[in-house]
Amino acid sequence: MIETISFLFGIGFSWLVYERTIRTGPFSVARKVLYTALSTIGITGTVWLFGVLVAHFLRKLQILG
Repeated sequence: MIETISFLFGIGFSWLVYERTIRTGPFSVARKVLYTALSTIGITGTVWLFGVLVAHFLRKLQILG
């Protein structure tokens, strides 16, 4: 459950980055596509892996079932 929430948060944050910086930036379409792909993979992956790490330690400490 924590993993799913962190993944969705990462997707949402990636969308926010796209809307606030990439879409409004003075870049060519190809560069916007590249920046969008790289930032989405990077942000979502990092936030999701953090959620996996937190869930792992909470299960190891028997806080989660």
